[in-house]
Amino acid sequence: MKILFVCTGNTCRSPLAQAITQKALDNENIDAECESAGLFCGYGEEVSENSRKIIQERGIFYTHQSRPVTQPLLDSSDMVICMTSPHKEALAPYVSAEKLFEAKDLTGEEIDDPYGKDIEAYRACAAKLDKLARAVVEKVRKDGNGGKNA
Repeated sequence: MKILFVCTGNTCRSPLAQAITQKALDNENIDAECESAGLFCGYGEEVSENSRKIIQERGIFYTHQSRPVTQPLLDSSDMVICMTSPHKEALAPYVSAEKLFEAKDLTGEEIDDPYGKDIEAYRACAAKLDKLARAVVEKVRKDGNGGKNA
């Protein structure tokens, strides 16, 4: 199973979501690969400094370079999870409805952009992404996808 997280610039939220969710899936022995991309970004930007700090605080090994959303990336993903409603709306013409989600569909809340804010804003974002990661784990389990021991 392949899960794609999408935000705007692919340097803050979606890389954090990718790292946090991948760790949650791995911890549950679920065979799934998380990736991330941005709607309005180029190739090769590193993860933001505060996102990197959050990832390091959690002891997650993670390397990242930004990349834009492409049709082949969308087509090869089993789930596409957007951080906000506008992201989902932008992708709706390009992704089948059954595999397109926004964070709010899974957790009841959007993931606000911490870009340019202090580390506490990134920690608050990561806390929301923890909820999202738990919701993704439960959805993958419920749908019967990704089990290493299945």
